[in-house]
Amino acid sequence: MSEFATDHVRAFIAKARVAEMKGRGWRVIGPGEEGSLLMEGPQLGGAPVRMASLVNDLFDDMIARALERADRMDAAIARAA
Repeated sequence: MSEFATDHVRAFIAKARVAEMKGRGWRVIGPGEEGSLLMEGPQLGGAPVRMASLVNDLFDDMIARALERADRMDAAIARAA
């Protein structure tokens, strides 16, 4: 899993700055509020995150929850005995 996942941000960007933001990798999503467009782009100042780290975090959470459930089951059995 060597792919990268980037966090994207959506923001209202002034029409005067649209060309600048497109140069930074942003794209126009749709119309915005008065004098702006809704754009989406990479997290400013953020580095890409490896997909493997996201998956590992998910498995760590799943294992922690499974251990908590097992501890609760052990405690319930001990109380019942």
